[in-house]
Amino acid sequence: MSTFDVLTGLADRAAFREGLRSALQRSLRAHAQVGLVLIDLDGFQTVNDLHGQDNGDALLREIGRRLQHLARAGELVARLGADEFAIICEQVTAPATLAALAERIQLAVQAPLAIGGDSAAVTASIGLATAGDAADEDGDLLLRFAAAAVQAARAAGGNGWQFFDPQMHQRALQRMDLAHRLHLALERDELAPRFQPIVDAGSGRIVGAELLLRWFPQQGEVSPVEFIPIAEASGAIIPIGAWVFRQACLAERDWYRRWGAAAPYVSVNVSVRQLDDPALADVFAAILADTGADPRRLLVEITESMLMVEIDAKLRVLGRFAELGLRLAMDDFGTGYSSLAQLARLPVDVLKIDRSFIKDIAESGESRAVVEAVVGLGRALGLKLVAEGVETAAQQLELCGYGCDLIQGYYFYRPMPAGELVAAFERQALNVEPAKDTGLYFLLYVSEAVAPLSRPQLDQLLQRTRVNNARAGLTGCLLYENERFMQMLEGEHGKVMETFERIRTSGLHDNVRVVIHQRAKRRVFTHWSMLLPDDAAARRHGPDFRGRQVQPMRFDAIATDAQVCYAFITAYVPDVKH
Repeated sequence: MSTFDVLTGLADRAAFREGLRSALQRSLRAHAQVGLVLIDLDGFQTVNDLHGQDNGDALLREIGRRLQHLARAGELVARLGADEFAIICEQVTAPATLAALAERIQLAVQAPLAIGGDSAAVTASIGLATAGDAADEDGDLLLRFAAAAVQAARAAGGNGWQFFDPQMHQRALQRMDLAHRLHLALERDELAPRFQPIVDAGSGRIVGAELLLRWFPQQGEVSPVEFIPIAEASGAIIPIGAWVFRQACLAERDWYRRWGAAAPYVSVNVSVRQLDDPALADVFAAILADTGADPRRLLVEITESMLMVEIDAKLRVLGRFAELGLRLAMDDFGTGYSSLAQLARLPVDVLKIDRSFIKDIAESGESRAVVEAVVGLGRALGLKLVAEGVETAAQQLELCGYGCDLIQGYYFYRPMPAGELVAAFERQALNVEPAKDTGLYFLLYVSEAVAPLSRPQLDQLLQRTRVNNARAGLTGCLLYENERFMQMLEGEHGKVMETFERIRTSGLHDNVRVVIHQRAKRRVFTHWSMLLPDDAAARRHGPDFRGRQVQPMRFDAIATDAQVCYAFITAYVPDVKH
């Protein structure tokens, strides 16, 4: 007997399975092809969270109606559960037929609809498979293959469709094997912690370490990129995550016994699947009590994307962490969609700047501006700033220049076993390894033009100098007025002095006078730019006073007081981006 889904009026899972078996039997008699289309909605849970379950139900009903409208007469449309739908297609003559249907479904699903007075939209991951892929009578293999295609579509970013191919099935079997072995990894003692030191941005001295999980089965090491998603999907992350937290607590105790208050703190990651576990805070509390670890010396890292779904429940868990005395860090900050909105609600102590912003910071003014903004936000909220993925001295210099507190990356240390970290910290304590100096420097000078410069000549100077300074990693500002120059240069000490020497001997300048030059704590400018007298819009604040000046102040006169000269040039904002 046919049964129907109460919410949508479509066939339910039982009716779908019966319909699939019948379609396969008819295809054998008619030598025809059966196609299966599986549709999983991508953003449905967010609609539920934002608009409520009643409106979420209304969306499901509307999606069901749209799918029913797209299906041909005689094709079975079913809701298999939650936000998963299916269409059984008979008499499929070519794969292009299913592909065309998938395209129509994709467009129909993502069309906005009105619910609860608002407009909402979702997308779908669609999997396609045909009976030729699965010679089975009851449809189990066909359903499994279509589900594998859905997962492939979702792994590609969602909002798309994929045909099943045998390689997908092989990958699915491999994932199942990994999931099985991962459940046994703890009892087989195959998991091991690695620690990547976190260092002071200026001195490079170790102040903390992030615990990173590694898996070493008999078949050979498996990358975390491969096994962590499987652990989350299979639920293995719950016992594994508790084991990881225990390792962090044991490391904290060991290091504190060795070095006391000078010992590095320990940072440990918590996955979204763990945060969904209501018992997580109780498990952590029991581990803290059992190991005697100091929660104030432990940092729990979460990613911003974890808070996109069911945030209130997750905030309750994070609140429990704070009650236990654990500190909280937001990892990969700035890569999600709700940074500022959620940050104000979180008991966060540390922001970790994502490596994607660090990669080009030495070459890109835009990346420098983003980092400066994030550091400024952290400062305003009283948070510590940690930059991830630092691999070069130039990146360290830039981060110090914008006031970043801590740094983590291969430029200093790779992840290492606990014994190697202990040895590195001991060498640091004995000053065997000298600190890495950032070398950030600034120089401010004034000069006279050998000859008056026309606007075309100034434009040529702008283009040439912009390129040279960007290549050298220099920021700053050049002012030209009344046939006089004032320029401030910021960057690595050697590059600043090399550039200044080239300026001094260029033949463009006369009576060059250095006003001030010394080591800098941070950069003032994010770019290098050149401003002219008519660039009133470039002033940071206030009106244009040029028409009110009885006698314009000459740069060389201002330069008699280094503090006034510095204040004058830093009152400008570089508006030439490159």
